[in-house]
Amino acid sequence: MKFEMTRRRFAGLFWLLLFAVYSVAAIGLTVLDAGDEAYADLSKVAAVTVHASEDMRNLGAAQMAAAYRAQSGAPFASLAPGTTLRVVWPDGSSEYVVVTNPAASDGIVPIPGTQRDAADRPLDGLRGEPPAAGGAGRLLPTD
Repeated sequence: MKFEMTRRRFAGLFWLLLFAVYSVAAIGLTVLDAGDEAYADLSKVAAVTVHASEDMRNLGAAQMAAAYRAQSGAPFASLAPGTTLRVVWPDGSSEYVVVTNPAASDGIVPIPGTQRDAADRPLDGLRGEPPAAGGAGRLLPTD
């Protein structure tokens, strides 16, 4: 009797886990990590972080997307316009981007507000400057 109950629990857990994995896989979010061997030596990617200019980030992400397309089995069907990608830069910072034109060298646009630093914290008012060194931040006036 105990064996039957345990077997049912494991069967239920298996189907629940299978459904959860399928749900995550169905989202279809592609992650391009600059730390991977395929992207590590790309010229437009080596020095890019979320603190770089938007143009540099566009070119770096587009170069990584082109390398991804070249490695896929269907290069013209992969990363169609409107596809959302997560790009992880060499320093560990990341952001989400949208493919606008797969044929253009600047055919990828960052999604505003999705930039995160290497510690996975959102960036405030991304204007190209890294956070203050030493964590001093802004000084408050005192009376």
